[in-house]
Amino acid sequence: MKKNLLSLALIASSFVGAQIGINTSNPLGALHVDGAKDNIASTTPAQISNDLVITNTGFIGAGVLNPIVKLDMRSAGLQNAVGLGTTTMTANAAGAGAVRYEPTQAKFQVSDGNVWEAAIILPTKAVVVARMTNPFSVAYNSDVNITGWNEVRDLSNSFDPITGIFTAPRAGVYTFLMTYNFVSGSVASSSEVTSQFYSPSTASILARSYKTFARSNEDAQVGGSAAITVSLTANQTVRPQLNQNITGSGARALRANADWTHPDAGFNNLTIIEN
Repeated sequence: MKKNLLSLALIASSFVGAQIGINTSNPLGALHVDGAKDNIASTTPAQISNDLVITNTGFIGAGVLNPIVKLDMRSAGLQNAVGLGTTTMTANAAGAGAVRYEPTQAKFQVSDGNVWEAAIILPTKAVVVARMTNPFSVAYNSDVNITGWNEVRDLSNSFDPITGIFTAPRAGVYTFLMTYNFVSGSVASSSEVTSQFYSPSTASILARSYKTFARSNEDAQVGGSAAITVSLTANQTVRPQLNQNITGSGARALRANADWTHPDAGFNNLTIIEN
């Protein structure tokens, strides 16, 4: 019995200051477990992804050699999810900072030391601001897609300024506002401009607005705006369009040049907001 105790003591003392490797002859931490037993002298991120490492500071890396927090799972693997269960402990008993899964609400809850509060993560709402900075011609009596926008802001990367197509990042309610201003020129009597929002994914016009002009072949600038608030499904696409017959025949430009000081530069802008 004394001999066995002495052997255990010698084994324990031999591990002091050493690195322990399980399934590996090249431990890279105080304790290194090679789950797949696939490490060699020079390891790759893919080989490390199935390892468990405990550093000398007590940090744990699941698939990570150098964890920078108490538990670090940010490995090269594709299964880095964390599975949490529920508990009947009170928030006070669990302590502030405890996290649990609440199955009846399908939400994570965090204890503040007194109550379990739902952990709500709100997505980045879509906000698009674009403007027309280059000459753009609108054909006569035809639904014209307004393209070639200069994108000022797009928080959710949902807008393609080249095509003018917005893709809803999720199902919800969205507000669209387009302002337009044609270059000055002769305006045909009883002519009109139709501004509309078209959905390519559903091949339908979501809303349209008409503006009529009673001038009789007098030079003028023609402008207007269109605004809609509409429910969209996830990934539904929307693009602005204009249709004009103010010239009597022929196209009319929204901008004739890129000079911002020119009076025909106008106010050709597009704003999209997710409510």
